[in-house]
Amino acid sequence: MDHITVDRLKEMAIVNEPCCISIFLPTHRSGKEVTEMIDQKVLKQQVKEIIKKLKSDKLEENEIKDILEPVKKLVEDSGFWNHQSDGLAIFRNKNLFEYYKLPVHFESYTHIADHFYPTPLISYVNNSGIFYLLALSLSSVRVYECYSNRISELETEELIPEKLEKVVGFDYQEKSLQFRQGQTGTNQPMFHGHGRANEEEKKLEIMKFFREVNKGLMQLLKDQEAPLVIATVDYLMPIYKEVNSYRNLQEDFIAGNPEHENPGTLQEKARTIVESYFKHEIITKVKAYELALSNHKASPNEDEIIPAAINKRVDTLFVKNGEKMWGIYDRSTNKIISLSRDSDQGTCLVNMAAMHTILNNGKVIIAEPDEMPEPLSKLNAIFRF
Repeated sequence: MDHITVDRLKEMAIVNEPCCISIFLPTHRSGKEVTEMIDQKVLKQQVKEIIKKLKSDKLEENEIKDILEPVKKLVEDSGFWNHQSDGLAIFRNKNLFEYYKLPVHFESYTHIADHFYPTPLISYVNNSGIFYLLALSLSSVRVYECYSNRISELETEELIPEKLEKVVGFDYQEKSLQFRQGQTGTNQPMFHGHGRANEEEKKLEIMKFFREVNKGLMQLLKDQEAPLVIATVDYLMPIYKEVNSYRNLQEDFIAGNPEHENPGTLQEKARTIVESYFKHEIITKVKAYELALSNHKASPNEDEIIPAAINKRVDTLFVKNGEKMWGIYDRSTNKIISLSRDSDQGTCLVNMAAMHTILNNGKVIIAEPDEMPEPLSKLNAIFRF
């Protein structure tokens, strides 16, 4: 599976059963890591560590075998490892087995408890740093999923028509259309050379094509909210905007025929467009935190934040990327007790706070240290009351 929704994340967050195993590892799309089976070996070693831990928890040999059988099958499936993304997340207990191949770099980590550890998936669910690029011309349509340092083309077969002729049913020469700005200075395209009736007919044909592109794009991206950047020639952009129904289409676009640009160049140009969008989102939340702090409705104190999250008081939770905190939440006193990671008791309290915030319809932001309102803390929170 290569997609997970916030609703599925919520379903996983409420699982409370013995022996819930969460496995994360970085993976590779190509290179020696694939040819030398490096990723397989990493998972194989993680499985060995899991067996050791389960044995120390006094599980019977047959129980361990049953639980880990589907994970071991992944290890042995060479075809599986030839089609990876940037990270692999695996979740397994006696009643559930799921894995997600995602464009997210995970640190190798294994979590075994009476609940799952989905926190590393939050950035993907939030679309943090993800954006989409639609390279659009009348003879080629490509859709890319992008991060700041990576671009990959998405499979669009049978969803999106690859060129105008597939929709209008006859050969079409883009060069027969000429574009000029109207005397009024508007951005509406005007086609000339074959009479006004022919101009309108050709525009209607383009709109018909773009409606099908938009329809397929909406099926492909489903409930995504990440920014979408268009790369196309000037006269086509206003026509596409007329039929677009994706809610986060960026106003700025990459002007020019994208057929003449390689994907890496397009990704760099698109990244400059979306940078301000992502910075604005974080800056807005940080300003909201500072205002809330002045009104005693925010805190950088984990001992205060974790109980507040469990008790539905957290509106926005900043989590420093990669941070963990092991301990117990004592419901009778509404306090947390910190423990060593080696303890047989306890759980990751950062994961607990994040999952309860999501379950209670709050916002969780996985932030780098320099993006945290108060970077010396693992958690910062804006409270509802």
